[in-house]
Amino acid sequence: MVKLIIGGATGFVATEIIRQSLSNPKITTIYALGRKPVAVPEGTAPGADTSKLKSLVVKDFEKYPEDVKAQLADADGAIWALAVLPQKTRGMPFEEVKKINQTYTLKALEQIEEARAAKGQKGPFRFLYISGPDTPRTPDGPTPPVFKEYIRLKGRIEVDCLEFAEKHKASGWEAGAAKPGLVLPNPPGLLMTVVGAVAGLIAGKIGIREVAAAMVDQVSNGFEKEPLENVDLTRIGKKALEAQQAAP
Repeated sequence: MVKLIIGGATGFVATEIIRQSLSNPKITTIYALGRKPVAVPEGTAPGADTSKLKSLVVKDFEKYPEDVKAQLADADGAIWALAVLPQKTRGMPFEEVKKINQTYTLKALEQIEEARAAKGQKGPFRFLYISGPDTPRTPDGPTPPVFKEYIRLKGRIEVDCLEFAEKHKASGWEAGAAKPGLVLPNPPGLLMTVVGAVAGLIAGKIGIREVAAAMVDQVSNGFEKEPLENVDLTRIGKKALEAQQAAP
């Protein structure tokens, strides 16, 4: 049984993760972190256990309220989806982009560990960071021709997460990065079908249901590999969805 933290819980991917988790018997609690209350997503399956959703409001992602930290202490894993998307960074000071993407992620790691340490938690805790394709983990690694500074930042955050988990391995930490390509809605619609066909030639594409199912599966059952590339997420997600459909 898994208690799951979702950072950036109002986003596109995070909403689908919540939707699926409400119907997943292995997920017992969903701690949804956001600046405002997180509601049960539209389209949640009939019969889903909506009582599992615990909306936790965090006004300042650099310092969590003590009552929020106390609840996070019991969690078994986290999927971190809080970020400024690259297309939203135009016109933003890069320091603000860095704060939301990197600083908030590092603070989440630290404050979850503080909460676990205060309660003496030593069991496994898996932290899955949602990154993107072609994010280099070295300063001189190759990048696509657009959003170079942003893409290098995402790669650096992947390294930050792995280094934190290694430092806290004795208290059960594991970390990994999910690197999906273009995430398509379900159904994708004509425009996204065309865009997806182009993206598939560049960085790959994946359906929203598959990527969400893959991430929940990996945090629940253990990381199959690190990082999880688009092809891995597609395969794992399809297998997880098929297993759910086959379940009585």
